[in-house]
Amino acid sequence: MNDTLLQTIPEEPLAIIGDIHGEITALNALLDQLEQDPGPGRRLVFIGDLCDRGPDSIAVIDRVRSLIEDGKALAILGNHEINLLANDAKDGSGWYFDARELPDRPFYAPFTRATPEQRPAIREFFAGLPLALQSPSLRIVHAAWDPPSIDAIADVQRGRLVDAMHHWNERVRAAAQVDGLYERYLEEKSRWAAQLEDPDNPPPYLHAVADYEMLEQRLNPVKRLTSGIEERSTTPFYSGNRWRYSDRTAWWNDYEGTQPVVIGHYWRMFDLPPRAKASRYSLLFDGVAPTAWHGRGQRVFCVDYSAGARWRERKANGSAGRTRFRLAALLWPERCLVYDNGDRHPTLGPA
Repeated sequence: MNDTLLQTIPEEPLAIIGDIHGEITALNALLDQLEQDPGPGRRLVFIGDLCDRGPDSIAVIDRVRSLIEDGKALAILGNHEINLLANDAKDGSGWYFDARELPDRPFYAPFTRATPEQRPAIREFFAGLPLALQSPSLRIVHAAWDPPSIDAIADVQRGRLVDAMHHWNERVRAAAQVDGLYERYLEEKSRWAAQLEDPDNPPPYLHAVADYEMLEQRLNPVKRLTSGIEERSTTPFYSGNRWRYSDRTAWWNDYEGTQPVVIGHYWRMFDLPPRAKASRYSLLFDGVAPTAWHGRGQRVFCVDYSAGARWRERKANGSAGRTRFRLAALLWPERCLVYDNGDRHPTLGPA
């Protein structure tokens, strides 16, 4: 295996695990299910977003790191790990960032907090992970397999990610400073900071925020690989406890590659709610069966079944109990799904 942000792996049986978001109980249950797998020994692959929102991101990170050190697993970075490395304290990261502890309590408490002594090791662990994996038959990335972005990271050594992020962030800032966009962006974020997280009091359309986010989309490959291909939204919308001005797109409908791609990130649902009650992001899978490959040629599969939303059930009921939000693993090359509750389903489509 090479040692760059695009890691080439051999052909071998895999269990590709979706976004965990600090849900250690779900992770332990899924790993118990995978240990019962009667097939050949297989390597675990964690597709990113290990942390944030759930009750114990630290326990999840510790378990994943131990599996990697034992040679049993690989992991790639999601947008939530990238936020941590960028010191971007966003919703759900109060387990790590002091500035988010109080704002996060109404939604996610109780959650285990990282001590000052634990934080450097967490950063070091994340900084050493790749952004994408590929084998002769498969591609794995958190949000979008975007060929120009893949090319941009292909020769960057693992362990140099933070330096590369700084380079690309400075590139975006420099472009934004040409016409004063960067200053307008900072002013809008500061002026409307309180309302940006208030669902009942939306700010006006923040044009500089929208313009800056689109510039990031164009110039920052890490953003595209870990947050997906986004476009400017026509109106603000509230999601993830903040008002947003850029919207996710179903990039897989334009995917022309012949190799299958496995992703996380997109909050898929196994038990589909009525369309009128579906979340904005889950509508990206409107008309797609819950276990189906999707996109052009049905060659992309999202393995994120929204385990990171279990906090909503705890907030409503005091306990997760029976949950409609699942943690899943896609067995490769069998193309079979295993869930943390023990359910197993073949996937649909040619891959």
